[in-house]
Amino acid sequence: MSKWFSNKFSWLGMLVASFIAISFVFCVLPAFKHMPSNGQNLPVVIVNQDKQQISDKVAAGLKDNLPFKHVSTVSSLSRAKQQIKVRKASLAVVIPDGFNKDVRAGNRPTVNFVVNNANSMVQTNVNQSLISRIQSTVNAELTQQSLVGMYAKQLVPKLMKPAMAAGMKTAMQKAMAASKGQAVNQKQIQKQVQAQVQPKIQKQVMAQATKMAAPFNITAKSSTDMLGTKQQNMQHQMAPMFISMAQYLGLMIASIISIMTFMSVRFIAGKWKTFIGLQITGIISTFVLAVLTISALRCLVSFDGGTFAGLLWHNYLYDFAVFELTSGLALLFGGLPSLLIQLPLFILQIMAGGGTLPRAAMTSFYKFLSETTPMYQNIYSSFNTMAGLGNTGAFEQTLWWVALSGLVIGALAVWIGYRGKERRGLAAVIPAKF
Repeated sequence: MSKWFSNKFSWLGMLVASFIAISFVFCVLPAFKHMPSNGQNLPVVIVNQDKQQISDKVAAGLKDNLPFKHVSTVSSLSRAKQQIKVRKASLAVVIPDGFNKDVRAGNRPTVNFVVNNANSMVQTNVNQSLISRIQSTVNAELTQQSLVGMYAKQLVPKLMKPAMAAGMKTAMQKAMAASKGQAVNQKQIQKQVQAQVQPKIQKQVMAQATKMAAPFNITAKSSTDMLGTKQQNMQHQMAPMFISMAQYLGLMIASIISIMTFMSVRFIAGKWKTFIGLQITGIISTFVLAVLTISALRCLVSFDGGTFAGLLWHNYLYDFAVFELTSGLALLFGGLPSLLIQLPLFILQIMAGGGTLPRAAMTSFYKFLSETTPMYQNIYSSFNTMAGLGNTGAFEQTLWWVALSGLVIGALAVWIGYRGKERRGLAAVIPAKF
């Protein structure tokens, strides 16, 4: 067994895995430091083609209520589309010509949107969320305008009739006095009075109608009880996915190096002693990897000592399960050729891991993978640990079963195979001595 531990290649896998994991932590997670707050920097364009009273109010309301720093208003749809094509704008809200007319006529007006889905997942999701919010804002504004219009129709005859009567009385008295008893043109005087009274009455009507509609302009309050992390920094959300990917990739490569070393060293140390040495190396290497990964994560993400200990334990168990699984497959398929199985399995787990796609939205195949492979277990146990939610027992149980299955596969592969007496082929790639 000493031949195994004295071979430098026996420890090379640990160095490779540690380098990959730390590289992921320090190279990937800082990109999410200012998310989602920086999502407010996405430029939004409002295109008001109608330019009427109601459409102007809707455009102004959107500009005041959208949660973005850069909201501009233009009148040219082609210009807005060009801005979106060259990614100077993320979304365009288009108020088409005839919007005001449709509202006044009691028809359903149209609001159009222009988006470019050839963008990042975050930007595409923000656009969809924003479209829903804009529709709600427009509907609320239109509801208010409809109420104002309804009350205005009721008020016009009530206010107009006495105002016209008073105006006609005064105008007729002045006209009769000026005519010195001669006949006057009553219809002409009525038109003049109406032209004078109508603008004043219109202002009074709109003021009273707006006041009457105000009590119905009610919006619901809301509150959110956040059971998970209250941190706004998206590094907290993305950390479990990326550290799990990094450790898995590092251990997959490390296990292949270790099995190639096993295939060489077994000729001078015996296959079972070398296999036991391989297992001891795995126990030590996975612990070192977990310590380095969580320590590196702590440099970027804030959490207390209890969370550190919980993350360390779950990630160590995860690393051990991954090592047993990947080394078992590497033993079964002769080291390097196992990449044909292991690499696709790793890629499948990126989607089945649940970091970007929830299990409820997965197909049955990916749901099965999420339930039986290690990555999902570590991502969600890390989620729960960082958020202080607990409930990690089921994930731990699955990891233990994966580790045991990998160990059995590896032991069976060593028992049935590796009986050759001559070092050749892949077994001769890594030297047994230095």
